[in-house]
Amino acid sequence: PGWHIECSVMSMKHLNCTTLDIHAGGRDLIFPHHENEIAQAEALTGQPFAKYWIHHGLLTIRGQKMAKSLGNFITIKDAVEKYGADNLKMLFLSSHYSSPVDFSEQKMEEAKKALDRLDILFWKASEIIKEKDIAGKTADFIEQHKKEFIEAMDDDFNTPRALAALFNLINDTNKFIDEQKAVKDYESIIVCAVDTLSDLARNVFGFFATDVERQLTEEEQELLDERIKARAQKNFKRSDELRDVLNKKGIVVEDSKQGQTWRWA
Repeated sequence: PGWHIECSVMSMKHLNCTTLDIHAGGRDLIFPHHENEIAQAEALTGQPFAKYWIHHGLLTIRGQKMAKSLGNFITIKDAVEKYGADNLKMLFLSSHYSSPVDFSEQKMEEAKKALDRLDILFWKASEIIKEKDIAGKTADFIEQHKKEFIEAMDDDFNTPRALAALFNLINDTNKFIDEQKAVKDYESIIVCAVDTLSDLARNVFGFFATDVERQLTEEEQELLDERIKARAQKNFKRSDELRDVLNKKGIVVEDSKQGQTWRWA
């Protein structure tokens, strides 16, 4: 009983209110803990204890409950160091907060690939816009997917549906870049699409919060230049070797009709 009582007391004392706006916790706490909190607090105050309850699903590791005894225990700190904070966020956002989340190497690889789609588009757009100062101009496909994103988040934080809207915007932006070069305001629409994606990804989902602007070293630039020369000379063996060297330095190199492009891994 002390456990239930102390939570009611701490909530009212330290948050200085009788009714909480939002009370969160794991689904395993609905009974008996949260029901007891409600009974105690409301008996004392005569007021609703919380306006909204958000109960999240539990984390499993490869389908099993996480436990040190099973050897499948991992801390958030270790997961962030191994996989990166953004990939971990992508894993959690891929499921509704009330659903269980299964953690595995395969799921983390899927999360990384999903996040890479956003990163690749940003670099693709930057190659087109370069350093030009261009004002964004919206388009129907941008507004439609933004609307879908907002509606999903307003529907009990439905992050899987919101992510689907985000990736539909990525798909349509890629199609626009590849197929609509003759459209008036082509570059302005690309700017608006990328700005919208950046706003939703960064300011709503919190991706890229730890981004640090990194510059190519002289050695890295020389390797990129050497690879361009190798491809021009059709020395594809050397080109592949240089791709591997750059990849180990955290630089992903891609080839297209427009030539060589690169991005940070």
